[in-house]
This record gives sequence, C-alpha cells and structure tokens, in this order.
Amino acid sequence: MKIKSKYRIVIILCTLIIIILGSAITYSFFSSDSNLSLNQEIAQFIFEAKKTDHIDLSLVNMTPGDTEEYEFSVSNKKSNSISHVTLNYQINIETFHFMPLIIELYKVKNGEQELVLTCDESFARDENNHLICNSPIQEMVYSNEVSDNYKIVVTFPKEYNDVEYSDLVDYISVDIKSWQKTSS
Repeated sequence: MKIKSKYRIVIILCTLIIIILGSAITYSFFSSDSNLSLNQEIAQFIFEAKKTDHIDLSLVNMTPGDTEEYEFSVSNKKSNSISHVTLNYQINIETFHFMPLIIELYKVKNGEQELVLTCDESFARDENNHLICNSPIQEMVYSNEVSDNYKIVVTFPKEYNDVEYSDLVDYISVDIKSWQKTSS
C-alpha cells in the first residue's frame, strides 16, 4: 500500500507542477506591458445642411405661370471644425406630383448653375404613390473645406390654366442623406 500511496503523491505533485508551469507560461504569452504614444484622436464626421437636412416646401399657393426658387447648401464644416473623414451625400426629393410641375435641382458654383436632376415620372414611385427622385451621389473629401450650394426651381407652366388643375395640391419634401465613404 505504501508504494501505491507514494505513487499517487508523485502523480499529484507532478500534475500540480505542470499546471503551475503551464499557467505561468500561458500568462506570459498573453500579458504585455507596453506604453504607446500614438495620436488616438477619433475621426470626426461633420456634415451640415445649412438651414436643415430636411426641407418641406408647400406648393398650395402656386398658380399657372408661377416659379418658386428654394436655395440651400451642404458643408463638411460646422463652426471651426472640418470633417476628418471623406463623406458622401445624396439629395432626395419626394412629391405626389399631382400638379403638372417642373421640378429641377441645380448645383450653383461660381454663379453658374448646373442641372443635377429633373424630378419627373422617369423616377420610381413608392407604395404610397410618392414620386422619389434621388440625385447622383456627391463626395466631400476630408482634406478640404467644402460647401456645395443648391437651388430647387419649381415651375407651374402657364399652359395648365384649366379648371381641372384648380383644386390640385402638392408638396415637395427634400432630404439630404450623408454617410462616411468607406472605399475608394
């Protein structure tokens, strides 16, 4: 019996030594003590649609021959901070488009107007019969302060001066959606 008892003690002792050495080695592999002096600032995402990122335009008072203009701008700067990331944005125009209107979005640069889109029946309607017009995606790089100016021009053509158009009501909703660019 004494030999079996000594054999058990040796096995238990060896097992404890292996466990202690094994845990010390494991701890040394996964434990690190280093001091890094890197700039750990988080990149800021700054996007400002001057006035707002959602605009509702009521067209209740428009009559044939009227033209209304609405101006707004989008920027990657707010106060004294510029976005630290490149971002993309898209302007979405939504309307029922019951009135025979011409809805045009222009990008204004150095006094010149560039037609970005004409919101018409070539765009898709959603399940609620809203006409949804999406502009091409625009990019603002983080290295430069950028401010893009836009103008929406809504025209009710004079030739639609009939009684059938007298009770039509429409609206335009403009949303500016932005997101961080993730690939080049």
